[in-house]
Amino acid sequence: MPTSTYDDLLARVRALVTDLARPPVVAIAGHGGAGKSTLALRLAADLGVTEDQVVGTDGLYARTDTERAAMWDLHDWPALVDLLTRVRAEPTPERLAYRYRWYDGSEGDVDEPMPPVVVVEGIRVVRPELMHLVDLAVWIDLDPVAAAVRAKARNLAQGDSEDELALWDTKWVPEGIEYQRLVRPEELADVVVRSEG
Repeated sequence: MPTSTYDDLLARVRALVTDLARPPVVAIAGHGGAGKSTLALRLAADLGVTEDQVVGTDGLYARTDTERAAMWDLHDWPALVDLLTRVRAEPTPERLAYRYRWYDGSEGDVDEPMPPVVVVEGIRVVRPELMHLVDLAVWIDLDPVAAAVRAKARNLAQGDSEDELALWDTKWVPEGIEYQRLVRPEELADVVVRSEG
């Protein structure tokens, strides 16, 4: 699939807002460090969606040992399916509400007004099991090793330990490569955007 510009992506999402009687669901995937959060927040700002209304799978960790979890067991996929199913229900709920769980195990509730577009971003959100709940799937095109270099720099600046940074080489990059090999998200995606930066 040829890559699209940001303006192309924005136009496609705006067309969905006009065409659908409910908030469209836009899923943004890419390797860790590819720029998913950055793209999601830029898109959200241009569409009148607040940062708190963007759904990131970094807030949907499963109750598991994250360092030892298998690739598909790290996130709470049933919670995401439940959320997206409710978003697509008729009538559309007035609130975007779900329970979050961070990497460190802390939990809480998100309860926001329903945005005009539901933007979901995460490393594996473009996958066959979710496509029936997604109106526009976006893949950010960046080599996993190059993305990891950016991710490690970001995480170092955030204060991650050497052990946490080492996971990029031993877990996150190998799993990202395997995900791309098995799922081919760039082929499932409706839009491929080359990573900026």
